[in-house]
Amino acid sequence: MVDPPSVPDDLLTDWRRADDTTETLFSAAGVTVTARLLRYEDDYLRARIRERAGVDRSWRFFLAARLELTPQPPVTGALRGLVAAQASRGFANRLGDRGFDAVDRVERRMLRIGDHEARLFGYDSRCPVDSVTLSVDGWLAVWAPDRAFRLAGGAYPTGVVDATDDETADALRDCLDPSAFRSDLFALLRGIA
Repeated sequence: MVDPPSVPDDLLTDWRRADDTTETLFSAAGVTVTARLLRYEDDYLRARIRERAGVDRSWRFFLAARLELTPQPPVTGALRGLVAAQASRGFANRLGDRGFDAVDRVERRMLRIGDHEARLFGYDSRCPVDSVTLSVDGWLAVWAPDRAFRLAGGAYPTGVVDATDDETADALRDCLDPSAFRSDLFALLRGIA
């Protein structure tokens, strides 16, 4: 059984743990990667938008995972690259599974998490919801603070890009704060141990 990642509970007070799963992510180059994945949804934002716009769904999510590699090889640059590439593709696929369209990886850089450097991937996408389409940003960090890799990421709406119902679109715009959403997500990323 893979141990769960340590998450910053103090930053998740308005969030609800939606999933706690263990799954095999992929097998490649003789290594099987199994993950313990925790996924959280922002219940405060969900309730606020439901009240103002009448639309009920999850708007922001955060995930954290601890990966176990079998057999447990030494963590090398090549292995880091393999895990990061597979995780990046998997995250884009998960966004698609959650109803996001036109998912594009638009950024790749390093992010300091504690004493470690994480590979950070940025994504742009669209999310059609009822009579509106939202632009969405997603981020995924991948790093190995010990012999176990960590993944952490999430996605949040950044704006209304198309709407047939102006009232719903205006109510959504009033609830969206992409700058705060990004800041929250990056604080959560940096809080994973």
